Amino acid sequence: MPPADATARILALIAEVLELDPSDIQLESHLFNDLGASSLDIAEMVWRIEDDRAFNVGEIPDDVLDDIRRVQDIVDFIEGRLDERDAPGEEVTYAIAIGSDHAGVGLKAALVAFLSKRGVSVLDVGPQGSASVDYPDYAEQVGRKVATQEVPCGVLICGTGLGMSIAANKVAGVRAALVSEPVSARLARQHNDANILCLGARVIGEVLAVACLEAFLDTEFTPGDDGRHQRRINRLHDIELRGDAP
Repeated sequence: MPPADATARILALIAEVLELDPSDIQLESHLFNDLGASSLDIAEMVWRIEDDRAFNVGEIPDDVLDDIRRVQDIVDFIEGRLDERDAPGEEVTYAIAIGSDHAGVGLKAALVAFLSKRGVSVLDVGPQGSASVDYPDYAEQVGRKVATQEVPCGVLICGTGLGMSIAANKVAGVRAALVSEPVSARLARQHNDANILCLGARVIGEVLAVACLEAFLDTEFTPGDDGRHQRRINRLHDIELRGDAP
């Protein structure tokens, strides 16, 4: 697991335990003084990290708990364990890539936490903070990882989801679908073989976003009893191959 992914997952976990907005948590934040954590909160964080199959770091010694004061302390320890665990040249396989702009950072962190609970390995391309960024940059990153089959599918989040869906669909091989409820998420997979789910953080809340993501991940593409859905996907591919040709 790359350091950026481990950091994002840890920040999402801390935010969930402390019931805080992920954007309020910084690496330099003092867990007790700045974030109001208790010793029981720290113990729960550690327990969740030990139980997270994506980290797979084993039991964390008690003496490590005594030294944890800041968010950075947790990140440093986990990254050290990951470095020890990952053999040189070992390739990490991700089940999904996720990205957002500044408007979608909070919802992205919530979805990363949800996926972690399901044992799904997530490649988080960023961003990690709330500073203003340009959505096409992150749409392209996720889009290319999906199009090259580095990951099977992706999730993109901006304020409305519109910008992300437009940008992602500029990448050949991407079929990004903007949805706001689970039925559309399911049909986007079943009928359109969508490989990127786009969500609007300012349009839907966390509960509905999770429902959309579940429907998207739990649905397989079906070609149709007469092959009509596959035929239409093939036509999309033909259009891509023609490009700007008249």
